[in-house]
Parts: sequence; C-alpha cells; structure tokens
Amino acid sequence: MAVQKQVMPQETTDLRRMRREAFLESLGWRHVTPQPMQADASFRRYYRLQGADRPLLLMEDPPDRPPVPPLVMVEPFTRIAGHLRELGLRAPEVHFKDMPNGLLVIDDFGDDTYTRLFDKGADPKPLYELAVDVLVHLHKHPQRGAIELPKYDDKHLVDEAMLLLDWYYPALSGKKPTEEMKQSFAAVWKDLFKKFPQDQETLVLRDYHVDNLMLLPDAEGLQSCGLLDFQDAVIGQFSYDLMSLLEDARRDVPQGLQLHLYSRYMKGMGAGGDQGLDLPAFNYSYRVLAAQRHAKVLGIFVRLSVRDGKDRYLTFVPHVHKLFINSLDSPVLEPLRHWFEKHDIDIRRPLT
Repeated sequence: MAVQKQVMPQETTDLRRMRREAFLESLGWRHVTPQPMQADASFRRYYRLQGADRPLLLMEDPPDRPPVPPLVMVEPFTRIAGHLRELGLRAPEVHFKDMPNGLLVIDDFGDDTYTRLFDKGADPKPLYELAVDVLVHLHKHPQRGAIELPKYDDKHLVDEAMLLLDWYYPALSGKKPTEEMKQSFAAVWKDLFKKFPQDQETLVLRDYHVDNLMLLPDAEGLQSCGLLDFQDAVIGQFSYDLMSLLEDARRDVPQGLQLHLYSRYMKGMGAGGDQGLDLPAFNYSYRVLAAQRHAKVLGIFVRLSVRDGKDRYLTFVPHVHKLFINSLDSPVLEPLRHWFEKHDIDIRRPLT
C-alpha cells in the first residue's frame, strides 16, 4: 500500500508556535511552558502547561489546517463542554480562549485514561460500569439534546459509510468503486436508516471509548468520569455511544462483559417498562449503527495510512474487520450482505 506522508511546512510550524507564545503572553504567563503531548489521529494538538498555578492544558486546533474552515472545532468544543457540565457531567472547563487562532486553555484531567489504567492491570468492569452510567444519566436527562448541533442524519451517516468504498475497498481489491457501486451502496444504507426510532435522540459524543474516558480520583460518582474528545458531537441515536464503547475499534471487550454492560444500560433506562426504552427499536439502531461505524473506521484507518502516513492504525484493521463481519451476521443487515454478494466483493476476506 503506497504511503504519501504529509509534512508540515516549517513556516506553518513557526507560525503556530508564535501564536501559542503570543496567547500565553497575553494571559501574563511569560514563564509558563507548553510541553507537547502525544498526538492522536486528528489535527489537534495538546500541550501541558508547565509552570501554571493549576493543572491546565493548551488545546490547539489551528484555523489553517485542512480540511475544515476556521473555528469548526474549538467553538463546538467550548459549547459542548459547557452543555455537558450543565447536565451534571465532567467535561473540561474552558478557562481562556483565542478562537481566531484555535487555542483554548482547559482543565488538565491528568494521565489516567481508561486505556492506561487497563494497561496497568486495573479491573475494567467498574470503569466500564461508570461509563455506562454516564450514558444513562445523559440519555435520561430532559435537556440532553438542548444544544444546537448537526443532526446525525442520513446524509451524514451515508457519507461516513462511503469511506469503506473510497478507501478500504481499493486497498482490498486494487480497484476503485464505480459510480453505480457508490449509488447503490448509499441506497442500501439510506433504507436501513429510515427505520431509526424518532424518540431516541440525544447528544451523541461519537468517540465514546476508553481512550477518551478518564478516571478522576478527586471526585465521586459520575463526576469521577472525565470526558474528552467530544468536539465532533451531533444529535443522534441513543444507541451510538453505547455501541462505540462496547464495540471498541482498538480494544476487544469480552462478550460476557459486553452483555453485562448492555444489561446495565437497559436496566438504567427502564427498558421493557410502560414508560421505558423501546428495546426492539434500540436494538435495531444499535446493529445498523455498529455496521456503519465499523465500515467508516475501516476506511478511516486505511486513509490515515495512505493519505497521512500514520501506518500504526493499520494494526487495528483486523480487529475492526472482525467487528464489521460480525455485525453483518445480524438479520437486519441482510440488504448489506446482498449488496456485497451482488458486486462480487468478498468482504469477509481480511486486508493483507
């Protein structure tokens, strides 16, 4: 697979450094030093502010980076963080901001992401239970969707699913998809999305998984679960965040633990009761969105390698491929299985 690495021009690097320095100086922090933290799959960068009077981070999502217009990330992050805090959840507080240059000073929640805690041998069960309880609290809150955000509508979902054809399919087959393939693939997904329940909509964090959850020892209950990386949030189905937690693209969650957590969520939501969650409708959206997310992520991980030179994400492809194939076994995904068969695509064959 050919890799075309993108290298940031030196003048861009220098300009962003000067912006950061000017922002900190404007706050009177001449002796505060931004220490870069490990980068992730996004264009955002985080810096731990050494010398500040409290634990703080500098978040940078610069306006001159592709492929989005200025402020598209820091502005939603600020609004969504405030909304989550108003709902009683633990999102970082935004203390200072330079919106034109995409810079925020936010709470530093430390280093104890769920991922790091698991790697150190922490018992995953109580941490996952806490994450599920956060979702129950959010989904039962009457103001859960009282924020202006994009709808996770058919177009949005279809565009994401198309990443499978645009990036993963060429890597698998050595061929580009035809226009007919794209149109018919999109039509299958649109038909599946039409059956989503209209009364199960909420703020969807979209990247709700263990890399973006933190344990905060200075708090109790729901406040001990720190939320990160939610600037891409939308208004969509209840099922999405639970599914992305349990069917994690980077970590295997044992089936027994998945079932336990799924049951905990259902109990918290009062599923099966007269006024509780409509279980069949929830299960339908869960299965369809699982297939959609795994299709999207397969495309994204290949794109990160081919376009951005981030080859490490290819190591997750076998796991996500397995999740996608498992999702296709659901009866509700029969139309998608038939599409692959019709176009003679052996989607069950792993990428090598």
